[in-house]
Amino acid sequence: MMKKVTMSDIAKRTGFSIKTVSRVINNSPEVKPATRRKILDTIEETNFSVNLMAKALKSQQTKTVILFIDKHGGSYWNAWHSLIIMNIITDFKARGYKVILSPSSGHGVIDDDTDGFILLKSGIADGAVLFDNLKGDIRIKYLRENNIPFVILGKDFDNKDTCYVDLDNFHVGEIGAQHLIQRGYKNISFFLGNKEFYVNKSRVDGFTKICDSHTVAYHIEYAVNNLQDAYDCTKSHLHQNKSDAFFVSGDEKITAVYKAINERDQKIPNDVGVLGIDNLPQSHYLDPSLSSIDQNVERFAQTVVNSLIETMHSEKRTPKGVLIKPVLKIRDST
Repeated sequence: MMKKVTMSDIAKRTGFSIKTVSRVINNSPEVKPATRRKILDTIEETNFSVNLMAKALKSQQTKTVILFIDKHGGSYWNAWHSLIIMNIITDFKARGYKVILSPSSGHGVIDDDTDGFILLKSGIADGAVLFDNLKGDIRIKYLRENNIPFVILGKDFDNKDTCYVDLDNFHVGEIGAQHLIQRGYKNISFFLGNKEFYVNKSRVDGFTKICDSHTVAYHIEYAVNNLQDAYDCTKSHLHQNKSDAFFVSGDEKITAVYKAINERDQKIPNDVGVLGIDNLPQSHYLDPSLSSIDQNVERFAQTVVNSLIETMHSEKRTPKGVLIKPVLKIRDST
């Protein structure tokens, strides 16, 4: 049987102390680049691996967190999810944490070996961030019952004492409707994802509140989840509802909306207005540039990371909810 390589072996091979090897393994900045390179090369040559469970038992923490992403029927996440996940991972790594992405479902089975819950159950992760929760979400029930620190990116349907970070989605609906009405549009179609998610219900509530207080017609279309859905629904609403404005949850679907409008030889924004949600980087480069509601991804991610770390290190957990304020970015599409 091949002898297991230890940290002491790495130290002997490289000529550095065990303390220096440990600093490299733990990504400490207090190591010279040349030293770090030599130790990392030796680690790779010897197939040395850190025993995470042993580290966890010694320090009482693994410095590992799980990001649970809803499966969304197999499509997983949209462009905004990718952006916020990238920022969250970057912020956690800057704080010295490893991050594991895990597909999951609020209706699924948490005993599946491919699900990150097995890591939490085994003590190989310290806490979790939960995306896209549902009413009666079994993941939240499990985390609460097992006293595992977690933060919801969204809001909890069933409990009032859950730590969460969320965009003020009700206000997203409000400011979207207000902007389009102020621009003179009178027949607005609002495209969103699946109806079961809290974020979409909240946006619709804010949107309809404003529309109902004005003399405008509006149409709500759920399950607009991809480019084909957006293209087909835009064509249908232009033909059947004579819509003169489209409010679209998810900027990545806007190119399909533009295509359907252009095919009818209608001009944006003179004939038809288009407003997005997310303010993705590409929104500025569309033709015409897209008016969109910004979610302040950097602050969103930082608040999620800070909230979970505070929760994991607090002896007495005081649930805290934070709402991120949306900001309207007006460009050429409205």
